Amino acid sequence: MSAHDEVSQHSPTMRSLLKERPHYRRLVLGNTISQLGDWLSYVAVSLLTVSSGEGGVALAFVFLAHSLPSALTAPWAGRLADRYDRRLILIGTYASAALVTALMCWAAAEGEIFALQALLFVRAGLSTFGNTARQAATPSVVERRELYLANALVSLIWSTLFTLGVALGGVLTSALGPTTAIAIDALTFVASILAVWGLPSLLPAQEPSQEPSQKPSQEPAQEINAKMGLWRAWGVARRDPQLAAALLAKSPAAAINGAGWVALTLMATKSFGDSDGLTLGLFHAARGLGTGLGPFALKRVWPTSANQPTLLGLASIIGLISTPLLPAQLALPAALLCLMGWGMGLGHNYVRSSATIQLHAPSNALGRLTAFDMSCFTFTQSATALLTGYLIDLGWGWRAGVYGTAAVTLIALIKLSQLERAPRRHLEPS
Repeated sequence: MSAHDEVSQHSPTMRSLLKERPHYRRLVLGNTISQLGDWLSYVAVSLLTVSSGEGGVALAFVFLAHSLPSALTAPWAGRLADRYDRRLILIGTYASAALVTALMCWAAAEGEIFALQALLFVRAGLSTFGNTARQAATPSVVERRELYLANALVSLIWSTLFTLGVALGGVLTSALGPTTAIAIDALTFVASILAVWGLPSLLPAQEPSQEPSQKPSQEPAQEINAKMGLWRAWGVARRDPQLAAALLAKSPAAAINGAGWVALTLMATKSFGDSDGLTLGLFHAARGLGTGLGPFALKRVWPTSANQPTLLGLASIIGLISTPLLPAQLALPAALLCLMGWGMGLGHNYVRSSATIQLHAPSNALGRLTAFDMSCFTFTQSATALLTGYLIDLGWGWRAGVYGTAAVTLIALIKLSQLERAPRRHLEPS
């Protein structure tokens, strides 16, 4: 599909998308409320772990608890999203997450760091079901030409919430304590249930918000059937080079993201003397701001590539870990600038790859291929975060993990960029 095919003469705007697509609006609202709560507790859990003095691997486990469960539960999440009502999956996910987060309050109040991380691990696994259902449902509630904007808007909202939520999380944690921040998080999941309750049934075969003339063009019967597992679905999907490149595009970005996250946290607490979470919140806010701006600012620079924007993120992270070597008056501004560049490159990578998957993936396998995409992303960044934490505990420092990951990432980007430029191949009927 060419860029011209994706944008009509009257290009959609964020305002028109939210106004004319009420079902999409409800999906976004439910996700927005739950995300705000997540970031309120994000700083609280990180600071509790750092203050426990458990070391770099323990800090990496905070990151793993947020991300690795997605890789582990993705196969089941994808199957469910391709078989059952995605509205019910969303409601069930929010309800379960509210209960688990309430238990996290107890763990924080008792100082049980291991229990807190274990519960966070469980909650992140549950969230995979909701995220997969939401992404798989998006093409059913917007037009094809609106898919990039729909994903970019979600990224912008994520960025805004991350910027405000993490900063607010630092303030709340400092003023009221981590237990209060986590308790507020639990309440946001209840509000998310109310937001999505009014959605119609979102069965995979239905497209409730579109008129017949608005539906995507029908593709021939696909080789991917309902009984096929996640990995077999990938085996068929990779025959289309552009779809395969999009499905793998987040992995190099995730690799450098995992190593960079550990470095960012330790830089804030060690190099910049952050003891109450305010600098850590500022760092995450700068990165989050870039994530929201990237899909809009870089769309003309890389209109079709999901892999090339990762180069900007890679260069920015390399620059970030060098900022503590600068004079004191320059170190913080330079770090914030690098963090924004990191967010912009990886934000555009995420949105472009997600929109390409939604455009090119067979409709009867979108849940499983979305889950495959998420699984690759989360497993890769979890692995590099853990490796970086391990190198820190060995005395190598955070720079060793970032430099090693950057080298592997660069090689992967070269290979995927070549695949991305290959001719499009529609999947043939079985």
